Amino acid sequence: MDLFVINRYKENNEKDDLINQETLHLQRLKQKIEERKKTHRKSQINNDVIVIKNDEPLTDSGPQDIPAENKVFEPELKSGEEKSNNEIIASNKKKSEKVATEFKVLGTTDFEKKSKVERVLPYWLSHAYSVSKNLQTLTCKVEDQSWLHNTLLTTLASEGVTHLFPVQEQVIPFIIQQHQHPELLRPHDICVSAPTGSGKTLSFVLPIIQVLMNQIGHHIRALVVLPVQELAIQVAQVFKKYCTNTGLRVQLLSGSTPLQKEQQQIMRFTETLKWICEIDIIVCTAGRLVEHLQNTEGFSLKNLKFLVIDEADRIMDNIQNDWLYHMEKHIKMENHTSNKVPHLNWVGLNSQTSSVHKLLFSATLSPDPELLEEWGLFQPKLFSAVPIQDHPDSNVSKKYTTPDELQEQYVVCSAEEKPLIFYYFFAELKWDKTLCFTNSSQSAHRLTVLLNIWSKGNLKVAELSAALDRTSRELVLRKFKQSEINVIICTDALARGIDIPDCNYVISYDPPRNIKTYVHRVGRTGRAGRIGNAVTIIVHNQVQMFKDILQSGGKSDIPQLEMQKEILQDLMPGYQTAIRETKQSIDNEIHEKVKKSKELKRMSKSKPRKRKHNENKSLNVPME
Repeated sequence: MDLFVINRYKENNEKDDLINQETLHLQRLKQKIEERKKTHRKSQINNDVIVIKNDEPLTDSGPQDIPAENKVFEPELKSGEEKSNNEIIASNKKKSEKVATEFKVLGTTDFEKKSKVERVLPYWLSHAYSVSKNLQTLTCKVEDQSWLHNTLLTTLASEGVTHLFPVQEQVIPFIIQQHQHPELLRPHDICVSAPTGSGKTLSFVLPIIQVLMNQIGHHIRALVVLPVQELAIQVAQVFKKYCTNTGLRVQLLSGSTPLQKEQQQIMRFTETLKWICEIDIIVCTAGRLVEHLQNTEGFSLKNLKFLVIDEADRIMDNIQNDWLYHMEKHIKMENHTSNKVPHLNWVGLNSQTSSVHKLLFSATLSPDPELLEEWGLFQPKLFSAVPIQDHPDSNVSKKYTTPDELQEQYVVCSAEEKPLIFYYFFAELKWDKTLCFTNSSQSAHRLTVLLNIWSKGNLKVAELSAALDRTSRELVLRKFKQSEINVIICTDALARGIDIPDCNYVISYDPPRNIKTYVHRVGRTGRAGRIGNAVTIIVHNQVQMFKDILQSGGKSDIPQLEMQKEILQDLMPGYQTAIRETKQSIDNEIHEKVKKSKELKRMSKSKPRKRKHNENKSLNVPME
């Protein structure tokens, strides 16, 4: 009720009564202090902390009757007597004694370093099936594998394949065994992380063909999604080669063929059965798949059994048109229309979306559970060439592997010495069948012109970048395979998955931007058990960045290749002459491009005038 007390005018008698009450109260406080002095002297507690504790009930005299020990400062006595310093110290010691007896201090005043929380991967990631990287000693003979169909054995023998690589030896029988169980038992999805050139393509081509070759009728039962057209063309050729004498039909869907022509190749319209599918296996890019899902009438994935994602990490990083969402939505809509009462149907409870067997392959497959969660894998199994411990740290989970047959080196030089070192590999070391990677199309073009002028026809150098159309790129690759071209200078568009036979050397003229790019670049050589060499040219201020990139992938320091400056000085006169001619040649190209662009603009301006003249002329014709 103290909130409702109203101050009012008090007479002299009331003031005297109030003073008397305060005097009595202060006297009682003084008596209590004198009594406690005796007990305080006996205590020997050195803690001087003053804690306010209310151990006396409030009296009826109102808010003024507060015990002295609840006050931070001692009250002044009415009589004018002051407390001595000994009394104050004794009072403080008494209060400290109460704190020591009634309260327990938790913790310490010292700061302790928190223990580091160890990262724990899911069981299937931390307990992967180990895959050997040694491709020199092969023990799995093809003719001894009874689980392979005779048709496939014959095709392998005709292609000269006598032994299976380690990744093929483990992955192929695992996939086949998963589809030998009853249909109600859903197969385990798999992820395969193996070095480039270790035979991952045949690891999914052979089991898919063997499982589907006994199916009746033609339906889209296998879908292989790849990031780029060149890789899709390469995988489609492998499928067509091994589907010989099996009755299976393979179709490539990519930007290399018009959409209408592809629609006619995969679907056929009949009056009785409407749309009929004529394809069993589709190899496609992600963007073209979305186009067929949205525009091709009769395109159905309700019979899909296999979904293969090659170069899964790249597709994961750059999901084109959100193709996975459109594909799953398409399958769900088809199941909904085919099952009128799905909750009473076992097929509805186990929809086609859940029965699709997903196979993920990549040389730089990320073991991050959050990224892999996007694929919706069912009880997955991991086949990895990288040993993963039960409790790996953050660096171990990022390890990537390169073939054991690959020899990696790097060269440190100045910016002026880079072209000299690059030309030294061909002029002095006589390197042949070489791929050179740059970080831009402009750099690739300038370096191609320079090397052609510098070598004076002794080297056959070609450019391969996004600036060229698909036909030109295929022509360059074909000439390189036939040894008509010695050196290809390209961008990272050629770094992923493309199999270039007999590539002996890889040169990174510009350092890679990350560890994945480095692994895929050097992976173009040293494939299928052949010896390969990879060299990275870096400037002095890029050394630490390059080492950090290697360390992020768990790779140890690669050896440094030392260059003699005397040899480079001998190449300087020829370089100066070649660089002047290169500059003149590029200026002439720019001049020609500007000239052509002006002609095109002039022609585009003249065309509308003719069209207008024709339109006016047509308006003069009298209507019938």
